[in-house]
Amino acid sequence: METLKTLKEVFKLYPIEGEVCSYEIIPTGHINDTIKVDVKNAKGISSYVAQKINAYVFKEPVKVMANIKTVSDYLKEKGIKEECDIRQYINAKDGNNYIVDDGYYWRVCEYIPNSVSYDTVESIDILKNAGYAFGRFQAMLADVPMDKLYDTIPNFHNTRVRLDNLFESYEKNEAGRAALVEKEMEFFRENRKLCSRLVELLEEGVLPLRVTHNDTKYNNILMDKTTGKPLCVIDLDTIMPGLTMYDFGDAIRFAANTAVEDEVDLSKVSLNMDYFKAFTEGFLDAAGASLTDAEYENLALGAFIITSEIGSRFLADYLDGDKYFKIHRPDHNLERARCQIKLAQDMLGKLDQMNQIVMSFKK
Repeated sequence: METLKTLKEVFKLYPIEGEVCSYEIIPTGHINDTIKVDVKNAKGISSYVAQKINAYVFKEPVKVMANIKTVSDYLKEKGIKEECDIRQYINAKDGNNYIVDDGYYWRVCEYIPNSVSYDTVESIDILKNAGYAFGRFQAMLADVPMDKLYDTIPNFHNTRVRLDNLFESYEKNEAGRAALVEKEMEFFRENRKLCSRLVELLEEGVLPLRVTHNDTKYNNILMDKTTGKPLCVIDLDTIMPGLTMYDFGDAIRFAANTAVEDEVDLSKVSLNMDYFKAFTEGFLDAAGASLTDAEYENLALGAFIITSEIGSRFLADYLDGDKYFKIHRPDHNLERARCQIKLAQDMLGKLDQMNQIVMSFKK
């Protein structure tokens, strides 16, 4: 009942006709609280999605929402309308695309009917469509000036810094778990230099900054349940200047894994090359013409690096006492880290083959 009361207070701050009558918690996602909300009005029931922004993760939620508004307004001003849109948040009565209630930041959008997000790949065609959606996302926003966007989480995809943080957490041993992760730490010791390669190329001016999603998991696209076509790219909290290789690589990490990202049976974890090829074809069909030679040359490496980076973040959070990612069992973050490490190891062994596939689709 307390949640229902809160939602009613939140929706009073929006120009939405009717009153909140029911809600359903949406359990997907590691960060924000997401709720499907039904509003009863004269026409019947209208459905929306409300999210409470995680203030521990996003220290400056106003800037997060400003970035989302910047890209949304850019697409509207340019008249760019694609079959696959990006999540559009409703402006509150004060004109902002968020509200503040009792110190918490909320945002609301329309619920998209007949939509679904997938944690695992349903078909090659759907995966190719997902690749196209994320590639088109970058292509549509290729001309947005970088100075229009805030760097809302400094060093979010700076793998060198992420590994520094991991080793710092290991030394601090805040949760008393360091002795349990020696095998995992050895992987990061061995690959620390390779994992810093994209950061080095950016610093050298070889790779360009672009508007990136920075969380391109397969389940961050809403698909049409009937056709399998992409409807909407969601979870835009981490839109900011970034590298194409991280967006591409994170999508591969999630969608082309033969298992879910917290699989405990590591014998099930590997890179599905058919999935890699399908996503790559879709992604480059949309974004390929705008990429530089250096970006093509490092796309496959980006998959290994971001997989390693995500693994390091899960492991660091485990060492810190599980403060960042939501967990559903005591060793959940350690299990996630081990899964990512196993996948990264498999990617490293297949890197030449991955590069050949990327270049076969070069525009």
